[in-house]
Amino acid sequence: MKKLIFTILIIHFSLIIANAQWYQQNSGTNQNLYDVKFINKNTGWALGDAGIVLKTTNGGINWINIPNPSIIAGGILSTVFPVDSNFVYVVGGHEVILKTTNGGNNWITIRNGPYGTGTGFESAYFLNKDTGWFCGSYRVLRTTNGGMTFDSAGIFWGSLHDIYFKDFNTGVICGDGIVFKTTDGGLNWFNSNVPTNGHYPMFRRFGYAEKKYLWVAGYNASVFFRSTDFASTWSKVDSTRGGFGIFFLNKDTGFVGSGLNQLFKTTNGGYNWKRERTDTNVLAFISAICFASDSLGWYVGAVGKIYYTSTGGLPLVINSINSGKIPKNYELYQNYPNPFNTQTNIEFDITESGIYKLDVFDLLGRKIKEIFNKDFKPGRYRIKYDAENLTSGTYFYRLQSKKMSRTKSFLFIK
Repeated sequence: MKKLIFTILIIHFSLIIANAQWYQQNSGTNQNLYDVKFINKNTGWALGDAGIVLKTTNGGINWINIPNPSIIAGGILSTVFPVDSNFVYVVGGHEVILKTTNGGNNWITIRNGPYGTGTGFESAYFLNKDTGWFCGSYRVLRTTNGGMTFDSAGIFWGSLHDIYFKDFNTGVICGDGIVFKTTDGGLNWFNSNVPTNGHYPMFRRFGYAEKKYLWVAGYNASVFFRSTDFASTWSKVDSTRGGFGIFFLNKDTGFVGSGLNQLFKTTNGGYNWKRERTDTNVLAFISAICFASDSLGWYVGAVGKIYYTSTGGLPLVINSINSGKIPKNYELYQNYPNPFNTQTNIEFDITESGIYKLDVFDLLGRKIKEIFNKDFKPGRYRIKYDAENLTSGTYFYRLQSKKMSRTKSFLFIK
């Protein structure tokens, strides 16, 4: 019986939750960022103040500043819309509408200031490389030839912040306290009657899923609304949660960001929210959120902050292997399987309580991932590392504290 109990203790695992599962990436700028979009797990764009346009082709491991003409008009950029890897539209203040057909190597100026020319554009949405819409104060522009010519519609409402079309005819625009809907491609718009009870919460972004579910939140008020029939009707689903950036993976799972680097996740369509484990030392607002898959996501915000998750925001699970013995030496074991595709296991021994971190480096010694940075007690531990965002090659992983450092290498093959 004692042998059986001891065996059970050896194979027993307890679960420890790491401090965070959103990790900061190096954007190379301290300018405020207002939007982020990814077309797949590798290629994404971000933009913001001072004409900053950033591009990554390796999932955010490196962000490259892409020169563009927007600085002529003041460089306040609001939204990026990549149709595919080549065709990308950028809009911003002072009448900025830019387009690239070769992934940012060259830009076509559709409109661009000069500085002080109107309030410009806040959002864009395209169904394909030619057909899309732009919105700004009091107006909507539609193009069917990639911006060569426009149809226009006026909306007697000052601030129009985001636009989304599920097909050529049916779309929505959100503004301060209101959501407009069109059924004729944006030539005419009508109030969809969000039940705000006479108040005017600032609706800055849409969340959408499955071409029928819509969400809007008050940026300046704690209120969250949802539609299940593409803005034919609306209901209030939460009166405690507001925010700026919104993104939904499906009808149930979504994220909303707000000030003080606070990110919240729902798994029941917005009725209940849980705070994500983000960097608590950063007090920046979260302006936009984007996921390339159920697990790979990014958000951007003030002072150039870009954060990334590879687990869909789920906390990193670290298994504590309770053998009943305290290790005599620090050890970082070879990962298994190795080589591997996507996921591998890493085990390590801790002999003293303290703060430990586990980082991944490329062959040039550049840190590309912080897996954890947290407090441990003595024992043996195991994590499952997901390397989906890496390219094939050899990498190093290092366990380090103030008193020790251990390094191993692994081979990742896609």
